[in-house]
Amino acid sequence: MLVAAYIILGFAFIGQEIENPFGHDVNDLPLDNFCNQLAADIDIIASSAPQKADTFVKSKQNRIMYPLSHDGYEVWKDRSLEEIREALRRKTLVSMKNAKPRPRSRYNTDKDDGQYERVRASGIEVV
Repeated sequence: MLVAAYIILGFAFIGQEIENPFGHDVNDLPLDNFCNQLAADIDIIASSAPQKADTFVKSKQNRIMYPLSHDGYEVWKDRSLEEIREALRRKTLVSMKNAKPRPRSRYNTDKDDGQYERVRASGIEVV
């Protein structure tokens, strides 16, 4: 009977934590930091003049399907729609597989303290 009580109280505690994910506890989501970062990103975007699509899409530095492929616009423009969709599916899987979760502390959730490293793809072209 005591075990059942612990289980029920455990579920109640978990439910209470899940109800309010935005707060100041260690396991809460940093909503203030999310909003501040979003506002800063919007300010950066709004402060620069709009570019023409050809300027960055057709640039030789734009690797459209990185990390899946190092090819640029000139190679991908001749591919079929189905080939591009399949490559995008694989790109998403590769990107998700290579990402590590970012450690965060209670007090400093918006700065990279050097412990976070993104795993880079091996450089082997799959496409």
